[in-house]
Amino acid sequence: MEEHKPDILSCLPLELLLYIISFLPFESARLTPLVSTRFRSVWNQAILVAHSHNGSIEVISHAVSRFINNFDEHDPSKNTRKLELHVDKSTFVSTILAPHNVMHMSFFFSGGSKKEESFCWRLEIDDHIPRRVDSSGFLVKTLCLDSVNSLTHEVVSSMVLEFSLLDSLKICRCKRLTSLTIDSPTKLLHLSISGCPKLRYLEIISFKLKTFHYQGSLPLIKIHEHFNLTKAVFDVTQGPSYYNNALDIGPLSLTIKNSQSLTLCRWMFEEVIKPSISSSWRSFQFYKLQELRWIDNSMNQEQINSLISFLKLCPSIERLFITIDSNTYSSNEEVSVNADHARVVLRDLEVVKLEGFKSEEDKNQLIFALQEIVSIDQPLLVLSSIS
Repeated sequence: MEEHKPDILSCLPLELLLYIISFLPFESARLTPLVSTRFRSVWNQAILVAHSHNGSIEVISHAVSRFINNFDEHDPSKNTRKLELHVDKSTFVSTILAPHNVMHMSFFFSGGSKKEESFCWRLEIDDHIPRRVDSSGFLVKTLCLDSVNSLTHEVVSSMVLEFSLLDSLKICRCKRLTSLTIDSPTKLLHLSISGCPKLRYLEIISFKLKTFHYQGSLPLIKIHEHFNLTKAVFDVTQGPSYYNNALDIGPLSLTIKNSQSLTLCRWMFEEVIKPSISSSWRSFQFYKLQELRWIDNSMNQEQINSLISFLKLCPSIERLFITIDSNTYSSNEEVSVNADHARVVLRDLEVVKLEGFKSEEDKNQLIFALQEIVSIDQPLLVLSSIS
């Protein structure tokens, strides 16, 4: 066996290693933790800027703005991508500048003398077209906000107004957020909201929105009229968070009408969408829908009928994914299924994927029902995962 040779690179001083790593492209540099235990520690220090400041919450805006404005990927002294700002003993903020103009901001709150409270949030995105885009600094196009609270939401709002190129927004784990308004008439293209269990009202003013992803209990939703949405995800297995039978959800049905991809729970179709289109049932269709992800808590004959009823509104459907999750909310009301569109034939449906089915009988009943509405000349590929 050859004599073990010392790893010369690992023996270099920390300062020199940090200097070397600073010249690497981010996608290559991020792999350094896989080299060894020591390099994992080096990487953590390479992307970490320790910045402590005992002061008001407003210091967050100044510190983060300075951090992103001074960023220069090609300057080793300015290409650090992570800032940890300790505001006081109870609050610190982590900011990460990721590739492809993505910025992550996470807020950590440990309590102390300050108390988190429920809050309403109006988030405006500057729709004015900048006369000149400054090439210096980090240009934020996608913003991911994690755990914004009642103490920090106003500071975040003021910061967002400075991001003139922002077109994608993700908001998650705002535990005490009760009402949210997103105001971006012409800029915002992609919006994702998840993990906000107290949210009861959501208003979206964004006429160019193309994709919308919502996960959690379904709040009252008001989306100002537009028909550009191509992908809509309503992962609302926890059921509704509202208790208002007079809810006007007609505009929501119109908003998702032109979607090409849609994720939906059965209960939402029965309680929200179907009542809103009952007067136009014979004419209302999801003409452009090509992919449907359907979530239910089981699949008996009544639930199969509900699915078939929805599919008959989707003449262009090509791919169908059905997930059975026993924890999914189910309406207590008996909902009658409309028997119209009995002669509708789905000529483009090619693939059906089934997940979570525990009963072979339910699975076979569903496949038989699908075959009844698929063109006789169209082969149907059915894929099933083992539960």
